Amino acid sequence: MARIPTKPEELQEVLLGMLDADNNRRKLAEQVLNAFFERPACVSALMQQVSMSPNARARQMAAVLLRKKLTAQLWRSNKSRKAIQQTLLERLVKEPVWAVRKAVAVLATRVAKLSVPDGQWPDLMPFLVQLVKKKDQKMRTVGMLMFRAMGENLGQEMVRSMRPFAQVVSEGLRDESMRVRAEAFRAMESIVSYLESKEHVAIYAKLIPIAVQSAQDILKGGDVDSSAPALELFNALTDSPVPVLEPYLVDLTKFMLEVAVKADVEMGISIADQAMSFVQSVVAEKPNRMLKAKLIPDLLKASFIFCVKPQDNPFDLDNITAQRIGIAMVTQLVESIPYKHILTPCLKTSLNLMQSKDNPHNRRGGLAIIAAMAEGFALLLSECLEQLLNACYALIKDQHPMVRAGACVCLLQLSDHISDVKEHHKRIVPSLVSVLDREGEHKLVRVKAAMALCAFIENLDPTEINLYINPLMTRFGNYLTNERESKEVREMSVGGIQSVASVAEEKFLPYFKPAAQVMFRLMEKKGDEDLKMRARATDCIGAIAAAVGAEAFEPLVEQILRIARENLTLELFELNEATFRLYSNLASCLGDKFIPILPEAFEYARKSVLSVDGVEFRHKGGDLSAFNYSDNINEEDFLKQMDYTIRSGAVDEKSTAIHALASYIENCQKGYLPFVEKTISLCEESLEYPHHFVRHGVAEVLTELCTLAHNLFPNPDPKTMNKHGQALVGRALALLLEMMKLEPDKGCCAAAVDGVKFCIEHFGIPILRVSGQKLIGLIEVLLKEKAPCQMYHGEEEDEKEHEADHDEILIDHVTDLLSSIAKITGPDFEPMFRVMLPHLLKFNQQRRAASDRIMAIGTIADVAEEMRWAIKPYLKVLFPQAIASLNDSEVGVRRNAAFATGIFALNGGEDGKAFYGQALEGLHKIISVDLKEKKGDPHWEACRDNAVSAISKMLAHDPKLATRQEVVDLFMAGLPLLDDMAEAKECYSRMSWMLAKLPTLTEKHRPHVLRVCAVALATHNVDIDVKQALAVLVRDLVKVLGREGCQRAAAGLTQEQKKALAEVAS
Repeated sequence: MARIPTKPEELQEVLLGMLDADNNRRKLAEQVLNAFFERPACVSALMQQVSMSPNARARQMAAVLLRKKLTAQLWRSNKSRKAIQQTLLERLVKEPVWAVRKAVAVLATRVAKLSVPDGQWPDLMPFLVQLVKKKDQKMRTVGMLMFRAMGENLGQEMVRSMRPFAQVVSEGLRDESMRVRAEAFRAMESIVSYLESKEHVAIYAKLIPIAVQSAQDILKGGDVDSSAPALELFNALTDSPVPVLEPYLVDLTKFMLEVAVKADVEMGISIADQAMSFVQSVVAEKPNRMLKAKLIPDLLKASFIFCVKPQDNPFDLDNITAQRIGIAMVTQLVESIPYKHILTPCLKTSLNLMQSKDNPHNRRGGLAIIAAMAEGFALLLSECLEQLLNACYALIKDQHPMVRAGACVCLLQLSDHISDVKEHHKRIVPSLVSVLDREGEHKLVRVKAAMALCAFIENLDPTEINLYINPLMTRFGNYLTNERESKEVREMSVGGIQSVASVAEEKFLPYFKPAAQVMFRLMEKKGDEDLKMRARATDCIGAIAAAVGAEAFEPLVEQILRIARENLTLELFELNEATFRLYSNLASCLGDKFIPILPEAFEYARKSVLSVDGVEFRHKGGDLSAFNYSDNINEEDFLKQMDYTIRSGAVDEKSTAIHALASYIENCQKGYLPFVEKTISLCEESLEYPHHFVRHGVAEVLTELCTLAHNLFPNPDPKTMNKHGQALVGRALALLLEMMKLEPDKGCCAAAVDGVKFCIEHFGIPILRVSGQKLIGLIEVLLKEKAPCQMYHGEEEDEKEHEADHDEILIDHVTDLLSSIAKITGPDFEPMFRVMLPHLLKFNQQRRAASDRIMAIGTIADVAEEMRWAIKPYLKVLFPQAIASLNDSEVGVRRNAAFATGIFALNGGEDGKAFYGQALEGLHKIISVDLKEKKGDPHWEACRDNAVSAISKMLAHDPKLATRQEVVDLFMAGLPLLDDMAEAKECYSRMSWMLAKLPTLTEKHRPHVLRVCAVALATHNVDIDVKQALAVLVRDLVKVLGREGCQRAAAGLTQEQKKALAEVAS
């Protein structure tokens, strides 16, 4: 090794050696410097190089190395700290080379990190304030760069000096130099996470209008490089809990829309993407602000413009494209804005675009809009499904490949989200197969067709797949074994075989052995280029195992396990993910025969979940240079300055691993008990995992553990838990309650709520004894919509006038839990109901979404049914609510209101009679609806059935009503029941009673009653005891009406109804 340098010229030579093109010389220089840094004098020696070396490259290298190596211990041991600080300030001014000056600035930030918190560099802030006022633009830039770096690394210290910081940034935002402005935006962003006090937020907020104006100036000037930091700042602020953008949100959104639409032409697609990302965030976080500002038409217009923009390569899968930006915006609007503002313009525009004869980009854009709507508007699109499918059938034959690909994607999305699509299998399957068979078809069109075909097949019933098993398996097999086929089509063919197997189940047995042989060949390949196909084959063989069952598949298990173990050594997230799905499918296939495999399968899954592979932590400013891990850094301070990214492959692997554990529990049952302790510990450690996919898996595993406890250790009696079950459920339940309390994601919170609901339903009262008060508190917070996953950051007036769509992700799960608690507690639910009722009634206000009102009145009715007589004190409030809801514009609300009316009559006794008159008026309107106009809508039929049942319950509790002809007529007009046969016993027994007890009032209804009996007798889901009672009534009516009267009454009946009537009449 060369000797350690002792003279400045020797050290300079070593520093330049670090830049040498010769690897050997560079390594030698590195070895010398590593030894050199063991000496305390190294700091002063390198500072001398920074200050005095005549070689700019040596000065820069000295600054870079010193910044990297300067630990807190090395700094404290140096006796020339003040001199070093002074030298750094001088070099920031005097250094002539820009690259070296930037390196000095970063080094100064490192020194500041080690000095400022202890008050050891008082001259720094005044110096920087003066530096940003210099006439030299480069001086101002480096000064602002220092402010940004100190904000990133010394955020709390900078916030303490908020006024001078704000003054400096304010001037920087107005600077004539775009470089200075860019650093000013970054400086603003650097301290956002440190704003806590109202005073600091107020000072910061005053910077916003200046920043907005500066951004507008920059973007209008077309300076792409300088505009990016401005957009990054505004995007960061939309995600911040500090609502400093609120007063400027609408104007800024309008401006960003304008920028986005022009950007990809004038400034580049990346700026358009950043601008639209800002708009998307605003729509997601502040939908009501967008509605109040009447911006939805402008948002849709901009989205449509992007969806139809031409692009050089319409099959570009790797880069940002205009259409992807447009689709993302449409998707966000569908998710966040009530459908009445979105559905019609989207549907009208897309259908018009798809009919554009001269512009293939328009046709492709129209298909993309429908595909983007499919998930959020599945039920609404099902009403025009035939029209949409016809458009796809036509465009799948379009002359332009990109349009054909768009049609395949549209079919895929419709298949995934609209259940009625499968009824059209006789047209859809041949259409997609024709694309695969088409001579000379673009390979990516064929891939999209195969993807759509796989998605569609998976939604078919086993009987429907019979029509296609042989032709599909023949085609997929041919594509797979044809080496001339594209790699992409061969991969999708494996997916096609997997889809067929998943649906066909035991009918796949004739194809099992040849398919398994092909998959084994693919799973043996180890080349980097073959691993993706190996992952596909791993997934496929797992699906085949689940389809054909243990008897057929068991001989292959050892071979499969060998390959699975090898898979997990090949370091590919996608292959690991497929392997965990394989283990999960094996557990499903083998059942308790999987128990010997469980130790290795469990350990692999546990290691995957706990692994940090694919998680990368980084400084929010993109640079960790000011930190050294040997420093004593406050953890909270450090985490505020950190951000993380998780590779999607790592997330998918971990999510699949933890879901595999749920499969192991379900299929191994008692054999899983030795792994329970480790599983609970794993769940506990994973509750705060950064990605919600994994946390959702945690909730599923905890629920499966509770299911295991119920299966193995059921309650010996309704009031007592088995001690083993109590121990297991107690720990799992505690974690589920913790998720309900702290979970930031609605889907994960809903999964936790479902887990708690399972415990309530299957373990009953003992669970409430353990968790009662805590659980009540958590449910109340969720109904108030104040849990972490429901937080609304905006003005209070927005919240009061909130008009967003129903929260179908979470709130329905919460009210279902409430109903489950009421079911096991009965009248004892009253104290809890007293707490929850005001929050439930909030959802029944007319301004709320229809789905909210449906949920609220339905939940109140369900709970009131279980509370029985204990509901009486609340009728003065609730009965008028139900009566008002009988006149709601939404049939679902009226249906639940009719059910509630019946329950209040049933359980209200004398207390409810005062409301019968008004209730009958509302019920009369429901029964009077012409169902022919509703075209057999089952919701209206069920609504009418509930109305009839409500009248029946009123008649039971107030016999005087039965003496009123108009009430008898109304009741009879609502029969027969058409949808809800759960009401058959109530309604048909009341009908029989009225005929027996009120002969005068019911005489004219006897022919109608005979027809009602015929319909009921021919209805398969009417209980047998109800039919037996109706048979007695029929025989009595036949005697009264006579043969001719019966024939006239039966004139409009179907042959099946006449037959059912004849069978009981004789």
